[in-house]
Amino acid sequence: MYILKINGITEFNPNNPKYEPLVSKDDKRTPEFEKGLNIFLNDCEKCHVTKGNLHDYLEGIVDKVGINYLKLYLTKQDSLIENKNPYALALKDNWGNQPNSHNFAYSTNELNLLIEYLK
Repeated sequence: MYILKINGITEFNPNNPKYEPLVSKDDKRTPEFEKGLNIFLNDCEKCHVTKGNLHDYLEGIVDKVGINYLKLYLTKQDSLIENKNPYALALKDNWGNQPNSHNFAYSTNELNLLIEYLK
């Protein structure tokens, strides 16, 4: 089921087709972008609906935190929290005690592809 906002009220809409993330017309659709999009659809879209309009907290995330930190956050979120990293703690505080975390076992290439999509 998918969620719709109708007149300010959140409703479930079971008739929506399979979700496709929003992609800006300005996004450069390179092969790397497409592969990163696939990774996003397989791993990220379960919690993050899109990098764009619906949940704009992912918009500009690469510029906001930097590539190296984002790679660390995607693969070692628990470690960052355990070591009291301020940004990781702020996100955890903001989003609550979610049952999942970012501890993906991505290869360097997969991380680079995902970041290419998130740019």
